[in-house]
Amino acid sequence: MSGKQPSPATLVGLCVALGLPFILTLVSGGRSEVLWDTPRTVLTIAQEWVVTIILIGIVIFWERRPLASIGIVRTTWRDLLWGLGGFVVGALSFVITIPLVTALGLGTTTTGINQLAQTPIALRVAIVITAGITEEILFRGYPIERFTEMTGKPYWGAGIAYLAFVLLHIPFWGLGGSIQIGVWSLLVTGLYVWRRNLPACMVMHILNDAYAFILLPELFAQYLP
Repeated sequence: MSGKQPSPATLVGLCVALGLPFILTLVSGGRSEVLWDTPRTVLTIAQEWVVTIILIGIVIFWERRPLASIGIVRTTWRDLLWGLGGFVVGALSFVITIPLVTALGLGTTTTGINQLAQTPIALRVAIVITAGITEEILFRGYPIERFTEMTGKPYWGAGIAYLAFVLLHIPFWGLGGSIQIGVWSLLVTGLYVWRRNLPACMVMHILNDAYAFILLPELFAQYLP
């Protein structure tokens, strides 16, 4: 496979997808201990939707390409089942990586989940839906497809998008939590490269976050003072 020269619209799109979220994170000064501060979280949710809408606008009105060009395609029951299977394996990956992260003396995603138990459930639902849709567009569908076109090699695109996704989570989840998220991200990235179906990845992502951000915090809340 040989790559092709990207258009100016695509270069801007890649900057929006992979660069703008980092800039907004630096501007907000987000840190893990205030991750679930309600005003900050509402602002983050709004920012993610704005960035995603801008990117979709670039795809449709500047690149003049269909949403299928970023993996938003017709989804079969088989795709949905693979998304469900990815959720199960991904949930197990967090459990498996806890001993490793703990042995390294690092924190896990459990800290953030405990914090979530103290936030309104409506906010948690908004986080789940937002992350499951916007992050898959920004960090999976668009960059993987465009970098694949540029390099002619799908795994280059997947690798760049994967690295950006994991790095973006460090300010909020810390190094230990990001290692766990990195293992999970390998699975969802692999699912996309294999199926080239973004809705399947969205299903996996939404189920994972619903389990982590809604179900587990509700369980933890029973033991909070």
